[in-house]
Amino acid sequence: METRCGGLLFTSKFDSGNLARVERCCRDESDEGAGPGGSPLTPDFEFNVWTKPDAAGTPHENGNRSWFHFGVKGYPPGKLIKINIMNMNKQGKLYSQGMTPLYKTIPHQPKWQRIRDKPTYETDNGNFILSFTHRFAETRGGTTYFTFCYPWSYTECQERLSQLDEKFSACKDLDPKSTPDCIYYKRELVTLSIDKNRIDLITITSCHGMQEEREPRLDKLFPEKDEPRPHKFKGKRVFFLSSRVHPGETPSSFVFNGFLDFILREEDPRARQLRKQYVFKLIPLLNPDGVARGHYRTDQRGVNLNRMYLTPDPVLHPSVFAAKSILIYHHVHNRVIQPTNSPRHENSRTQPSPAQAKDNSANDRRTQNGTNETSTSDKENLDENRPSVTETEEQSSSDSSMWTSDSSTSISVTEKDLEFYRSIPHNESGIAFYVDLHGHASKRGCFIYGNHFDNDFEAVECMLFPKLISLNSAHFDFPGCNFTEKNMYTKDKRDGMSKEGSGRVAMYKTIGIIHSYTLECNYNMGRMTNCIAAATMDNGRATPPPMAGFPPKYTPEHFEEVGRAMAIAALDITDTNPWSRIAHSEHTCVYNLRQWMHRYVRSLRGAPPMPRRMARVTSKTSRLASKLRTLWSLLRGLSFFPAFSHSFLRQRQ
Repeated sequence: METRCGGLLFTSKFDSGNLARVERCCRDESDEGAGPGGSPLTPDFEFNVWTKPDAAGTPHENGNRSWFHFGVKGYPPGKLIKINIMNMNKQGKLYSQGMTPLYKTIPHQPKWQRIRDKPTYETDNGNFILSFTHRFAETRGGTTYFTFCYPWSYTECQERLSQLDEKFSACKDLDPKSTPDCIYYKRELVTLSIDKNRIDLITITSCHGMQEEREPRLDKLFPEKDEPRPHKFKGKRVFFLSSRVHPGETPSSFVFNGFLDFILREEDPRARQLRKQYVFKLIPLLNPDGVARGHYRTDQRGVNLNRMYLTPDPVLHPSVFAAKSILIYHHVHNRVIQPTNSPRHENSRTQPSPAQAKDNSANDRRTQNGTNETSTSDKENLDENRPSVTETEEQSSSDSSMWTSDSSTSISVTEKDLEFYRSIPHNESGIAFYVDLHGHASKRGCFIYGNHFDNDFEAVECMLFPKLISLNSAHFDFPGCNFTEKNMYTKDKRDGMSKEGSGRVAMYKTIGIIHSYTLECNYNMGRMTNCIAAATMDNGRATPPPMAGFPPKYTPEHFEEVGRAMAIAALDITDTNPWSRIAHSEHTCVYNLRQWMHRYVRSLRGAPPMPRRMARVTSKTSRLASKLRTLWSLLRGLSFFPAFSHSFLRQRQ
């Protein structure tokens, strides 16, 4: 949309722009008497503007109209403009907490900033009206843009991915004989949207475990037949990350970018360990059509795609169909087989994680014996807490007749298929983590929605990952996380659709993974900041702990920090972080943190405290195990400083 009004040109003719109508307000004669240029409170221009609802002008038009993004040209330098947005969704809570629109001026001030003066708002005949003022720059020839929140458009995303394609262009020549620590990067067109925009899948890992064999071309996906699929990787589970299923929730893209940039760091030992340990599958824009059209929540058919994960249609919901297909494929075909001597429970769905099982079984033995000694096998378990992988199951079809040569690349959702998918224990699933990124308008802070588990072990495992994010991010609010059963089935007020169809809940119900999350970030600010411990063994290279203070107004840098912390938490949960902050925290090691999480879960459920005698025994063994684990972590960290490590070992001989 582009229109001239009151001598100014208003435009939203660009990717992610949103503006429906403009009209100039006529001022009273009393206002005209304020003198040339008016008083500081009297604008030189005042306009009423309207945003376009999602799917405007179609039978699918709906009530989502919070996103605005438009530019103004042709203004005299230094003049004051007042803009009244006449038809926004009711966002009084957001603006009462200090939310302000953003502006930038091209070419003079290309970085987005919050407007200086506090906006006002009112409700008139059921319409939420947001008003704000802005004084134009003193230079001529610019275009000033206004927006709801920091934009990240489809075009910007494609430009960023093209830069990465160029930077990692040599990755196409990598093979199993390549240097193991080389970064493996591949971008694929997984499918096209309804508007024929790209839905990209990015694969990132290292050459550790690379196989000659490549991933298959899944049914109805990967249309570029001449483009080879990525190599398969043995002994690695998948971390799946997606963003922007709701197009106006732009904070999610900056969390995504922070995560992406971190795992691509070439010299950071944490990023190297992440690539060695995981295969990352990333979809940056799940709703590219909504992003490009300037929608807030839905696609061009007025569909909330984050309610379509139970039964996605490859034509109507191509990105959701693609995400679910990829998750199911890797859940089965990247399945890890635990050693036969691994602790197992009769009920595979309530089996604790490998690290948890080791800790708990060792602790149980010591408690039963009434001793605080640590066995030799326990000391061996201190080596690593990550899953002990003997092989990656590439022939999962042997477990089920459903996976035949004709059907192994197609998505199945029959009752028999679901039974098979859920028969795979969560710690053997090829999916280690599934996180879908969002923005949030009413609840302050950055937090996670997780699924509810009646079993304590599974509840601890689910809550541990968000807790670890909070130990690595000043802006992630662990107490603000929600793991209730109610939050798995709540119906939306606007369309009545249940959260059961969201990615987080639907993928848990389909494949049974515990680490299935929605990560939410408020558009404006948090309600607290965390005290972050210093990292260990980093020689000052890790980001230093931030200064304590009031919660700041969020910028893209704050969202990116949350993305980095999420990546680091994926190392901490397996106790493989070379620069961990846990040793300097109140918990001192992952083992103690798990024990704290057990107590936390029990307190949430009103469970009785542990018997006093058992508590004393557990406390003694916990302290001993803590000391051993801390010592081992320090020794293992010396491997990053070979000369010092060699000298230290010689002195000990």
